[in-house]
Amino acid sequence: MISSLIADMPQAWVFAVGIDEDVKGVDLDRDILEPPSGKERAPEVLVLARTPADLRRVATLHKLLPDTRRVVVAVLDAPPSHPAPVPTPTPANRWRSLSDLRVYQPKERVWVVDAKFSAPTPAGRTVAATARAFAGHRLDVIAAPAAAIAGVGAAAWRPGDPNATPTEVGGPVPERVGAPGSDLVLRTLDDPDVNPGSADSPWEADSPWEGDQTPVERPTLRAASWEHLGRPGGAELPLADPDVLAEPSMIPPVDERMVNPQGFVTTPSRGMAALTEREGRWSIVLDDRVVTSFAESGGVTDSDVARLRQIRGVEVDWQHAHSGPLTAVRVLAGLATAGVPLVSPSVPRWAGALGEPLVRLIESGPDLTDQLRREEHSIRLRRTALRTHGVAARWEQLGAPAPVPPLTSVLLATRRADMVGFALDQIARQRDAQLEVILALHGVPAGHPDVAAAIAAFDGQVTVYEAAADQIFGEVLNEAAARASGSFLLKMDDDDWYGPDFLSDLLLAHSYSGAQVVGTVPEFVYLSSIDVTVHRKQITEQITSFVAGGTILVERSAFQAVGGFRPLRRSVDTQFQEALQAAGGQIYRTHGLGYILHRGLAANHTWQEPIGTFLQRNRHQWRGFRPCALMELEGSARI
Repeated sequence: MISSLIADMPQAWVFAVGIDEDVKGVDLDRDILEPPSGKERAPEVLVLARTPADLRRVATLHKLLPDTRRVVVAVLDAPPSHPAPVPTPTPANRWRSLSDLRVYQPKERVWVVDAKFSAPTPAGRTVAATARAFAGHRLDVIAAPAAAIAGVGAAAWRPGDPNATPTEVGGPVPERVGAPGSDLVLRTLDDPDVNPGSADSPWEADSPWEGDQTPVERPTLRAASWEHLGRPGGAELPLADPDVLAEPSMIPPVDERMVNPQGFVTTPSRGMAALTEREGRWSIVLDDRVVTSFAESGGVTDSDVARLRQIRGVEVDWQHAHSGPLTAVRVLAGLATAGVPLVSPSVPRWAGALGEPLVRLIESGPDLTDQLRREEHSIRLRRTALRTHGVAARWEQLGAPAPVPPLTSVLLATRRADMVGFALDQIARQRDAQLEVILALHGVPAGHPDVAAAIAAFDGQVTVYEAAADQIFGEVLNEAAARASGSFLLKMDDDDWYGPDFLSDLLLAHSYSGAQVVGTVPEFVYLSSIDVTVHRKQITEQITSFVAGGTILVERSAFQAVGGFRPLRRSVDTQFQEALQAAGGQIYRTHGLGYILHRGLAANHTWQEPIGTFLQRNRHQWRGFRPCALMELEGSARI
């Protein structure tokens, strides 16, 4: 495929990323490319990327690509779950000169975008737009800081960030529109004689740097390879000390917008595999056959993860670690972020950059033959890895200011005074999230003793709205939303159970999915009228058309764009989700292990589904109330 693309464009300047075979052109993973001069023009530009995740590194470097009248972007291994990468031209950014745009699939898993312009146009614009299309057309700029990157492999530290400023290894950072070009500089060094510095800045090198900013310095993978550290005298090098490489900030982050839990399979069809060395690469091996081999850098891609979804779990073989400790840790961090169940009796000291919480989970020894225990282990891994190895987390570790946590406004509407205390208790359990409560009392006076006592016992901000008993339910919710001040709105029900990580998991899912609405489905249901808990068959971690009404987390801007809830007495949740999708929004369904739907008599619920519905298509059912371990409900018999 590569040879045919190059043959069809004999005059093209070729740029490659993630490609193992030799390609005549610039390898953006290994070559340092200087910024183009203002007069530089290319007859045509061909960009070759192995996967959508690889293409996002080119988007980071888009300012280094020349101007041209034709750009062809080819992604050679795109998971089937990705939509067609159709760029969205806008009047800005010189798209006005676009004269022809073709998006096609010459063979399975291969996508090609061919753009032609009537005037020379920055090729990087097309690359960035294509990468953005693979990621769902969401904004790609990482909030903070404005970063400059320099050195071999530096783009991996800001994946998919077209606002990054590539600069020369020796500096300085060029200015941007009369302002400093960056707030923080990161450069990679291939110097074998670098010396460890302080804990805050563990690398200090003799390589000269021009400019006022002192860069954060990190070793290239070659500098930390076993080949380099194992040579004569290598044991005396600073990198040979495991403590020097023990911090997560020593490895590039995981691009969680591409490598994440999406597509997780709860009932895999294949057995346990091993992560081991094959032909110099970390590889996943099952029944002595390679399922996927990871890049030399250790970067895990979306295509790698897609090939692993039917595997029950992965046991790590540390005895045959391939190119170096940083590469090994990077593979493990990527797999954990994707929720691939990982196990190992012990993790070597040189892999300390995984972070102690992740190490403990990998060593915890869960029973992966039990589907529920397996999913619980996956969820714990992904939570920890996303918070330790995600892009925002990594740059905070490098010295960027911590982002202000978003405020979530919980919309709690109830007609039952006796349930207010229970509902507020569920909200009070939420951790690792900032929230306020908008309590909509639907025909219930705020002075009711049960209500007053519940509010007094709640240690948090509560705004009370009293609605008349005959007011339409959809209007009550809209009035509650009008009193909210959060950037997210979360609709919760007054009689359902919510795990302590329910909200924080929804926010994580929002960060990696890009969907305007995130929620889950009633995977676990407690049928109180017959005292039975059921575990229903559900497909989670996917873009979907529906989530349970008591779990809807929506961006405030999206809520306002569709006009909120319709003024209906029933079906307000369904109608809201229909309206959002009709407007072009997306809904994401995350895992269901942090939520239990309480089902009593149908007449007591706005969703009046007969109880028999909940006894169909079940994986399991148990007598009594049986929460799973992630609910953390003390005093209840667990599944």
